[in-house]
Amino acid sequence: MANRHAKDLARSLVPARVPGPTKWRLDHQAATRLPCPGFEGAVVDILKALAEYADAHRARYESEVGEDGVLGDHFEEIARGLLGLLNGETGRLDCGTLDGAIRKLCKAAKVEGIEQ
Repeated sequence: MANRHAKDLARSLVPARVPGPTKWRLDHQAATRLPCPGFEGAVVDILKALAEYADAHRARYESEVGEDGVLGDHFEEIARGLLGLLNGETGRLDCGTLDGAIRKLCKAAKVEGIEQ
């Protein structure tokens, strides 16, 4: 499947089910679908770019980016950087949900340096 990582990411961006539509969950979902310019847009774009890159690598080389001895390390660095950015301003985004999505993406892309 050519866009496996991007499709998995879209599912991972949906916060865990909690009873009823809570404001934070609705805000988060709105921010992932149509992020405001600035912090929200930057964080969402970086995360989507990581998933797109993982899909492109898989399609081109028929292996996961984490298995690449050179590119895998750089992919991990970007993922670590994005995890660090979650400690800053993220607008309406839920950082716990994003943290989980980044870690799930890295696991699927066989990036071993990001703890689950």
